[in-house]
Amino acid sequence: MNRPDMNAIPDKPGVYLFKDRKEQIIYVGKALSLRRRLASYFDSSPKPVKTERMLKRASSLDYIITNNEVEALLLEANMIKTEKPRYNILLKDSKGYPYIKVTREDFPRVMFTRSTSEEKADYFGPFVQAQNLRGILKSLLKVFPLRSCTDTRFRQGKTCINYQIKRCKGPCEGLISKTEYNKIVSEIRDFFKGNMEKLQSTLKNEMESYAEKLMFEEAAEVRNRMQSLGKLFTNQKIVMENDKHIDCFVFGRHKEIDYVTQCFVRSGKLIGLNTKIIEDREYLGDDVSYVMQFYSTLRQFPEELFVYPQPAGNDSRVLSSALNKLSGKDIVIRQRGLGNLVPVAQNNGINFVEKYIENKDTVHQMTERFKKVLHLDNDIKTIQCVDISHLSGEMTVGASVFWDKSRGFVKNNYRKYNLKNLSNNDVEAVYQLVKRKAENIAQGSEEGSDIYIIDGGIAQLNAAVKAFGETGMNANVCSISKGRSRSGEKFDSAESIEEIHFPGRKNSIRLKRNDKALLLAAKMRDEAHRFVITALRQKALKNYKKSPLLQIDGLGEKRLKILLTEFPDIYSNFELTAEEIAEKCSIPLNICERVLRFVKKSQY
Repeated sequence: MNRPDMNAIPDKPGVYLFKDRKEQIIYVGKALSLRRRLASYFDSSPKPVKTERMLKRASSLDYIITNNEVEALLLEANMIKTEKPRYNILLKDSKGYPYIKVTREDFPRVMFTRSTSEEKADYFGPFVQAQNLRGILKSLLKVFPLRSCTDTRFRQGKTCINYQIKRCKGPCEGLISKTEYNKIVSEIRDFFKGNMEKLQSTLKNEMESYAEKLMFEEAAEVRNRMQSLGKLFTNQKIVMENDKHIDCFVFGRHKEIDYVTQCFVRSGKLIGLNTKIIEDREYLGDDVSYVMQFYSTLRQFPEELFVYPQPAGNDSRVLSSALNKLSGKDIVIRQRGLGNLVPVAQNNGINFVEKYIENKDTVHQMTERFKKVLHLDNDIKTIQCVDISHLSGEMTVGASVFWDKSRGFVKNNYRKYNLKNLSNNDVEAVYQLVKRKAENIAQGSEEGSDIYIIDGGIAQLNAAVKAFGETGMNANVCSISKGRSRSGEKFDSAESIEEIHFPGRKNSIRLKRNDKALLLAAKMRDEAHRFVITALRQKALKNYKKSPLLQIDGLGEKRLKILLTEFPDIYSNFELTAEEIAEKCSIPLNICERVLRFVKKSQY
């Protein structure tokens, strides 16, 4: 965009907004002096790549004057959260940290969540490893049998299969009192607060009380809880001798790459440590903006905050005032006392950056090899992959995933498509999906890419090429499919069974198993398949009562729901065995065999 008249822009604090031709906000920033900050965008100094792209896309500029820098910081964080500007990328692709959520109902539920927006709930965390937390929660709910049903299901007042397998105490039918139920909830709260000694003592007293009353079955149940908790609990590093909740942000730079390591201290123990790369730093003060954007999104505030290095000049006071207004409580900004944590965070940050550099080198090799295989002139920066899934021709869904060379998979750019009037026709489904995608890209509602990969053979590829051509898009398209046999795939240097198809070429090519172009294409295909199966599972579970599988003798609605939860791709998973279904779904083997025969018959 053209340089605006800087004399017309006030020398006051505020927030500035870059907009595109459609008046959509594409970037939000704050400034102590709007005039000086905006002038820096249009001077002759070198700009980060992201800024150059943003300025090319920007068509107009607006700004909002605030009374002080605190208001500017709050407004910036709020507008980034609500408007989600395209070029504000500090925390844009972050899924957020996982928490344990305990609802405040008469009979509370305990669940995994990444959203902490619901006020009528208590949250424990944040935790860093989502997979570990899911496993711990799953194990805990075996030991502490709390309800996991929805409110609608609970109000029906009828026990479900979880009660039968002793995963729930049946509060819906009044089989446990509110007092006894909430005693179990308190035990889980103690577990996640780290009060293990209190919890173990409580359980021991409870077990002894049951034993004295000759209630041996109940005593054995409590004993099993104690044993299970001993296996689940891991000793976390004690970094402080107090019970404060403290969040730490340690900013650093290694090999010209900026990073931030976030440390979460709960009751004096370090429960999580994680590093993120900060790309395209535009100006000093990003540390303060990062912290504000983090809490504006998370909405879970610590008692104390530690930032290293300490914010320069007036920034510490500005951050403190802004956080206090945002949280509605006084958050102490610590100046000292956590120095022992800084070296730990820095070492973690340096190791993370080294792995990040190594990964970027590998990614560069992948895209360069893919570029050579496809005979492209321009560099590959973004790739999309398309996949289709359905249940015997019914409930067809399509999906596409988006990959960026510098950011990896970008979940915000994933798309799902409900496809209609199809009867087990994957070629027509690909055509419909790509046609809609091309139209969306032309209209600006979807982002285009350098390459589009179709999961399928030459027929699906031709359908995609036709769809792009009808919308006037000159797109680079290929497809990837599996061959007939895995024999010979004994070594990385062996030829893969994966086949890559190109427009206008009759024969496909097979690359070596360790070929970097194939690894990238297969990685895209696998992620697209995972995403489309998730979409199909959601759709199938909404409509499972209409499924033709209910015609199978012995397969009722309960078993079908379990089956579709585990195997929503049952019609396309040709390697699935009756034994595998029986093991994962706890369905009798003879019924599983009937299911596979029904599926096979429906495909002809």
